Amino acid sequence: MPINRARLIPGVILIALGIMFLLMQFFDFGPGLFLVLLGLVFLIPYVITRSYAVLIPGCILTGIGAGLIFDRPPLGTAGTVPIGLGLGFIAIFVVQLIVVRSSHWWPLIPGSILVLVGIAEGIPQAQSLIEKGWPLILVLIGILILVGQFLWFGAGTKSKAQ
Repeated sequence: MPINRARLIPGVILIALGIMFLLMQFFDFGPGLFLVLLGLVFLIPYVITRSYAVLIPGCILTGIGAGLIFDRPPLGTAGTVPIGLGLGFIAIFVVQLIVVRSSHWWPLIPGSILVLVGIAEGIPQAQSLIEKGWPLILVLIGILILVGQFLWFGAGTKSKAQ
């Protein structure tokens, strides 16, 4: 009798939540661990079903939670949480690319903006660099688009000519 993997999800989620709430009674993890584990609760169904709809909240919640965990002394700065959230968005792209071998590029936009904002908040010198050097980001994106188009069209014309 085959096992329906999607029916395992509620049981796994309840086990993870139960363990998390049990540990939170004995240890002071703060809200960061709660969000990381809640994000992992969303990522468990992604591993089973490969549904993009649960990957997005899973990575975002895990990123925010990681930012809150590192937002304590001695690592905590004003930019820790935005960097965690930005890395959560970037993780959406990376995980989907690794698992499915293709990915949507939209998570890279809020992810990179949030990481840059976090760096600017955490390092005062970086803030002035970003304020003055942000046009270089536009130049870099334009170069990446052009290189991608030349590589994509170049590969397509070679295969048609042969």
